[in-house]
Amino acid sequence: MTGFLDRPLRKLASLRVTLACIGVAVAVALFGGGEESWPVGVTIAIPFGILFFNLLAALATSVTLRTGPGLLGFHLALAALALLAAADRLAGLSGHIEVTEGVAFDPSLVEGDIGPFHPWNLDNVRFVQGGFDIDYDPGMKRRDTVSTVYLAGDGQASRRVEVGDDTPLVVGGYRFYTTFNKGFAPLVTFTDGAGVAHSGTIHLPSYPLNYYKQGNDWTIPGTRNPVKVWLHLPDEIYEEEAAWRFRKPENASLVVITEGARQEMRPGETISIGGGRLRYEELRSWMGYTISYNPLVPWMLATVVVAIGCLSWHVAGKFRATSWEGKARARPSQPGVDAGMERRRVYVR
Repeated sequence: MTGFLDRPLRKLASLRVTLACIGVAVAVALFGGGEESWPVGVTIAIPFGILFFNLLAALATSVTLRTGPGLLGFHLALAALALLAAADRLAGLSGHIEVTEGVAFDPSLVEGDIGPFHPWNLDNVRFVQGGFDIDYDPGMKRRDTVSTVYLAGDGQASRRVEVGDDTPLVVGGYRFYTTFNKGFAPLVTFTDGAGVAHSGTIHLPSYPLNYYKQGNDWTIPGTRNPVKVWLHLPDEIYEEEAAWRFRKPENASLVVITEGARQEMRPGETISIGGGRLRYEELRSWMGYTISYNPLVPWMLATVVVAIGCLSWHVAGKFRATSWEGKARARPSQPGVDAGMERRRVYVR
C-alpha cells in the first residue's frame, strides 16, 4: 500500500498497539477507571475502540491477512467484537442495590457504573422484596441463596419469582442476581412534635460478615441530630462449626444512644427522642443484588462463534496443504532404484 496514509496505518496496525489495548482493558477491568468522571464503562471502551481501528489497519496494510478467506474472516470478526465490546460498555450498566423485605425496589438507590448512552429503563422495573433462605455448611460456607420477589403486573396479580446467585431476575433487559451481602433492617416510625409520622428502615451492616458490629448511624427525620442505633443480640444465630440457616433473631432488641443516653426497645415499644416519639415496629431483613445490563452480549457471542469458525477454516486449510499423503506423492525416487523395489526393501525392514 502506497500513499501518505501508508506510514500512519502501519503504525496503527502494529502488534504493540494491539497488546497495549488488551493490557489497558485488562487493567481497567481489574482495578477500575480511577476518576469518578471517567467511569469504568467509558474507560474500558476506549482501548476496545482503538483495537477496532488497529485490526482494520492491519487488514489494510497486510496482503497476507486479506488473501486467505479464513484469516480475513477471523480478523474481521475480531474487529467487530472489539467494536461491540466498546458499544456495550457505553450503553451498559453494572450496579448494585440493597432491597428491604416488604419494600418495593427503588431505582434511585442503584449505585454503580452507568454508560453515557445507557437507556435508563429501571423506572419500569417494579417488584417487592419478600423473604429469602440461605443455608450454610460447617465452616461458614454459604450455599445457594433463594430470594423471593413479587413482580408487579399491569392491572394483574403479582407474580412470585425466586432469584439466586445463578438464577437471575430478568426484567426489561436488566439482570438481578443475589449476593453474599444481606443483613437486618429495623423498621421504625418517628412522630415529630407536630404529629407527623415518618416511617423507614435502618440497614445494619452485612450479617454474619459483621456479626460483631451490628450498628449504624441514623439521623432523626427533619433534624440534623445524629443517633447511634445497634441491634443487641443476646444469642448468636449462626453456628461457625455447624450447618445453619440464615434467620432473623427472635430475642433481639434495638438500642438507641443519643446525647449520652442509652435506651433499649423491643418491637412495639416507644421512646421519647429528639422532641418526638420513636417507635420500634419490627425487625426485617435486606438483600443485596448486583444489576447488569449488557444488550450486545448475544451479538458478541455470535461474533465469537464466527471468529472460531473462520480460524478453524484457516487452520484446516493449512493442514490440507501439507498433508502426509501429499508429501509422500511429491517425494522423488532415488536414481537407479525401482520404486517397487524400494517399497519392498522398506517392507522387509
